[in-house]
Parts: sequence; structure tokens; C-alpha cells
Amino acid sequence: MTINKSISINATSQTAEGQPIAYFSASVSVSGSGTSSNMTIDNQDLYEANKLQVRKDKADFDNAVYKVEDAQASTATTEG
Repeated sequence: MTINKSISINATSQTAEGQPIAYFSASVSVSGSGTSSNMTIDNQDLYEANKLQVRKDKADFDNAVYKVEDAQASTATTEG
């Protein structure tokens, strides 16, 4: 049996009024098997009207995921 551990990261891009536009999720492997990341658009009309904000939120989310990846890589290096 192989057990893989991962860290889950989730975020929601929303309007100023709090309406969800898109969801972001990522799973960063603790065991070094990789990262998966997804974006799901909840409301296409809101996405079209707020595309620049959603793209900024996605970039911020990606940067947060990169920080977790980097922390995992540095933990693996110090433990290995």
C-alpha cells in the first residue's frame, strides 16, 4: 500500500458584494509527487464582467500555491 499526503488549498474569487465568480483549488503533494491546480467558473456572466479581477485573484492564488510548493521543497531538502 502507498499512502500519499497532500496539502489542499482553496479560494473563491467574488464580487465586491460577495457573489462567487470562480473557485480555485490546488493539491500540493507532501511526498513529492506533484501539484494539481484547478479553476471552476461559477457564473459565466459575472466572470465576463469581472474577468480582470478573477485573473488577478488566480495569479494571487497561484503565488500562494508556489509558496507552499517551495516550503515543501525546502522541507524535503532539509530532511533528506
